[in-house]
Amino acid sequence: MANLNYGTPEYYKEMFMDFLADVDSEYPKYEQALVQGFILAIDDWRDYHAKQVVAYEGVKQRVRKALAM
Repeated sequence: MANLNYGTPEYYKEMFMDFLADVDSEYPKYEQALVQGFILAIDDWRDYHAKQVVAYEGVKQRVRKALAM
């Protein structure tokens, strides 16, 4: 992945190639694990961002209270 600029299609192509290299017709468990891992990653990021929304709302309420809005 030398000299690839982050965020470019070429950069992501290299990232995906690393994952796709684990797909093996003789070992379907790797393909299943790859898909499950992707879903787990989505769930983790979703949960993180849901918590962040709650934190932002708390800050917003404190600011409104401090400014008597």
